[in-house]
Amino acid sequence: IKTQHSSLDQSSPPQTGVSTYNQPVLGVYNPRDDFPLRKTASEPNLKLRSRLKQKVSERRSSPLLRRRDSPITTAKKRSLDMAGEGRADTQLSRDQKVLLQAAVCSCTYLICVSFLVCVQGVSGLSMSPAASMAKLQRQHRPLGRTQSAPLPQGSAAQAHAQALALQQLVVQQQHQQFLEKHKQQFQQQQLHINKVKGGVTCSFSFFFCVCFTSPVFSCLSCIIIISLISVLLCVSSGLVYDSLMQKHQCMCGNTNSHPEHAGRIQSIWSRLQETGLRAQCECIRGRKATLEELQTVHSEAHVLLYGTNPLRQKLDCSITPMFVRLPCGGVGVDSDTIWNEVHSSSAARLAVGSVVELVFKVATRELKNGFAVVRPPGHHAEESTPMGFCYFNSVAIAAKLLQQRLNVNKILIVDWDVHHGNGTQQAFYDDPNVLYLSIHRYDDGNFFPGSGAPDEVGSGPGVGFNVNVAFTGGLDPPMGDVEYLAAFRSVVMPIANEFAPDIVLVSSGFDAVEGHPPPLGGYTLTSKCFGYLTKQLMTLAGGRVVLALEGGHDLTAICDASEACVAALLGQELDPLPKAVLEQRPNANAVRSLEKVLETHSKYWRSVHRYSPRLGLSLLEAKRGDSEEAEAVSAMASLSVANTNAMDQRPEEEPMEEEEPL
Repeated sequence: IKTQHSSLDQSSPPQTGVSTYNQPVLGVYNPRDDFPLRKTASEPNLKLRSRLKQKVSERRSSPLLRRRDSPITTAKKRSLDMAGEGRADTQLSRDQKVLLQAAVCSCTYLICVSFLVCVQGVSGLSMSPAASMAKLQRQHRPLGRTQSAPLPQGSAAQAHAQALALQQLVVQQQHQQFLEKHKQQFQQQQLHINKVKGGVTCSFSFFFCVCFTSPVFSCLSCIIIISLISVLLCVSSGLVYDSLMQKHQCMCGNTNSHPEHAGRIQSIWSRLQETGLRAQCECIRGRKATLEELQTVHSEAHVLLYGTNPLRQKLDCSITPMFVRLPCGGVGVDSDTIWNEVHSSSAARLAVGSVVELVFKVATRELKNGFAVVRPPGHHAEESTPMGFCYFNSVAIAAKLLQQRLNVNKILIVDWDVHHGNGTQQAFYDDPNVLYLSIHRYDDGNFFPGSGAPDEVGSGPGVGFNVNVAFTGGLDPPMGDVEYLAAFRSVVMPIANEFAPDIVLVSSGFDAVEGHPPPLGGYTLTSKCFGYLTKQLMTLAGGRVVLALEGGHDLTAICDASEACVAALLGQELDPLPKAVLEQRPNANAVRSLEKVLETHSKYWRSVHRYSPRLGLSLLEAKRGDSEEAEAVSAMASLSVANTNAMDQRPEEEPMEEEEPL
């Protein structure tokens, strides 16, 4: 059975009236229905359409006839009103509608007047309040009828006319009240402006009034407000991470035999997501560092060997890298540092580029501070030697690029990895514009990498700008929170404040946290302590601090420490340190190590002189001594000021009378 459909049945809305068109009977063949597109309407509809066209043409030819015959139509208005009102239209009385329309008109006029005032301020015109109000009154046209059609007759027409009259009256009254109120506001603001012409007011409300009403300050104040808002909106902490760095793995596939594995950064990133810290930071996209950027610290041969495609390395057999076979069956550049021929070069360059991107965003104030979750680490990589899981020195390259591209004068690099950053020390050993401060386990050179002695202070113009807080004494007892806080209090922060850096870069290794075996650390710091160390560094360089992940291989320890550091960067309140830590004194080995550092660097930094007698004090005792010293200094200053004033107020001595000669 074939069913025929006309185009009206397919696309037109349903008709309310009864149509004279007879639908074809099912099963009856009609040859005229073989072409359904030929006929788009029934014959009566076509005749009605022709009559309507004729009537429209007559109205167009005679405007008077159109005005006389046609009633007032509100089809367009009803279509808009019906779309927004729904059933609420039936619940509003006529008076409520009038009041609602009056309120809408008042709000519209308020917006228009505010816009006119702002335009007046930008154009620089000076107009008195009275003149502006008179101008508004001249320009005001009350709402009226926009069509000359006669009103409908009868009782309904009278009610309609009364409603319109009431509406017009209410609108005029609302307008008059608004204009009077606005005139009073103008006069009050003019009085305020006249009172504070000779000075600067500190009233926040008046500032905003001036911003939007005064023609003199409107343009300038808007620019100031926009600048303040943009500054406030750009003070967020940044994070950078890329899962491609996880592909740097030993070809043996066994992560248990390699401390530096992909699970490190994956665990940290998951922890930041679980705790909600990642959502509070701005996550930026990392990138691969260019070969030119790598060569700011490393030699060209080193960059070509470890930063390019392995196929390119095979083109020049004279610079083939020396790989070794690891006990696990994989390949490495030494017994610890694995090498993946496909992914290691890309991961190492991505780590460097990510750190550089984050550092530049903080240096240019796009971000307040930041934390880079990257691998492989970099602070052991020297100019031509990869070692200690490191291929390219990310922090050193970022510092070099800051000097070259942004002309940053003073850069502080703090390295709190438990191993000394020999690569970073080598890169800036003779540079007086980069202060390198490392706090690490040294043990008289018997702990990897063996460098970082206290007497390694720099060379040439960089003498004194290489500070090694080298702890000696092994693990009897191991260093903990007390010893690191004492080092920051007596060495790191005094020298850093005297140096006054423009930005602080941190080689943030967490292998000093408790949980690492003696060959990889052996110290007993808590993750909470690193949050407090970060908070102290944030007092430098206007808070521009960037942490880049270095070492740390116990997953729980590095996740807890990363969480504490990011929380500190976000300005969150940290958990208080235990009372035992505040009252405990540093151990004897730590005191001897710090004494040696102060003795070495007291000739270069005056700020460390007064800390030598206090090295053995606890944190509470040191704070108490600092407060007493501050009170003594304040009292002496007050006494000297009082003596100076007394000397100034003492009357001049009268000259002695000379005796007359005999």
